[in-house]
Amino acid sequence: MKGIFEKLKRRIDILLYKLGIRPLSIETLKELKESRKEREVLEFYDVYMEPEEFVDIEKYEFILYEGDIVGKTAESLSKIFKGNLFPSRNELRYMGVKDEVAYFKKVVIYMIITFLALLFMGLLDNNLLQGFVNGLIGAGIILVLSLFYPKIRLILFKGEIKLQILFTLIYMISILRAGASLPEVLESISKSREYGVVAFEAKSIIRDVNIGGYNLVEALERAKMRTRIPILKKLYDQMIVGYNKGNLPLLLEKLYEDIVRESMVKLDSSKFMIQNLGNLAFGVGLILPFTGMILSTMIGNQGFSGILSTINLLLLKIGPLLTLIFGIFVKLKIE
Repeated sequence: MKGIFEKLKRRIDILLYKLGIRPLSIETLKELKESRKEREVLEFYDVYMEPEEFVDIEKYEFILYEGDIVGKTAESLSKIFKGNLFPSRNELRYMGVKDEVAYFKKVVIYMIITFLALLFMGLLDNNLLQGFVNGLIGAGIILVLSLFYPKIRLILFKGEIKLQILFTLIYMISILRAGASLPEVLESISKSREYGVVAFEAKSIIRDVNIGGYNLVEALERAKMRTRIPILKKLYDQMIVGYNKGNLPLLLEKLYEDIVRESMVKLDSSKFMIQNLGNLAFGVGLILPFTGMILSTMIGNQGFSGILSTINLLLLKIGPLLTLIFGIFVKLKIE
């Protein structure tokens, strides 16, 4: 029984560390290190390596995930949603997530935290059943949002992806004109995080060439089929044509000019509509409701408290929500 409590305490300590609530104690780190040693079995003729003095906590995530309910649940969710509602592995890697299971491990943890928090709030209100129901609903909302979050994030941040591609084009044009070959340029891009999504794509292309046995044109064709970003498809088209027929720097420069021109045209065509919609949203969403609520409060003889409630509703609830929706619309429109 004592061992079970110690193991549970250790898992709670790691969970609190991952949430940023408290650091790990030296005793916990030593226990994790000893547990890691016990699990490692040397193969015959394996070389024994002295363990590192500095402990990397990422090594010990298996205590939370491996062989327990979190890991099994994550694998089950991954199998259920993979290939249906869930985005592709490439879209996850654009976000820095290794695979579907790793993503769902985080989702399951957030679901558990949400459920326990709402259950505890229900317990404080002396309504355990309502807290349990709210916990299930909250966990379900987290699960549903997790299915669409990667796609929504890619849509909202497509402007940043466009900037990454533009910076990559400038770099590629300058290096190619200096005499570098396309494989050398891709190798250089893959080693730099400054190019974001393009760096990940370059790594995939190089892996197809070095490990998959494809030639560069075939690897570019495969990358074009994998990606769901339209600008990247255009980039791959120009790279394939330029690599086969020559004059690649000129083609990339033309692509850069086309992307910038399209962005400017889109911005010019959208600014008047954004201005008019902003005025409409401000008038219909704030001024008219404010006037109507104030009149209703005065007619209903609710006094000063009714006016304060109206102002609180508009400024703290309707106003921020309307601003968020309008901001998302503007971001999508100009990008």
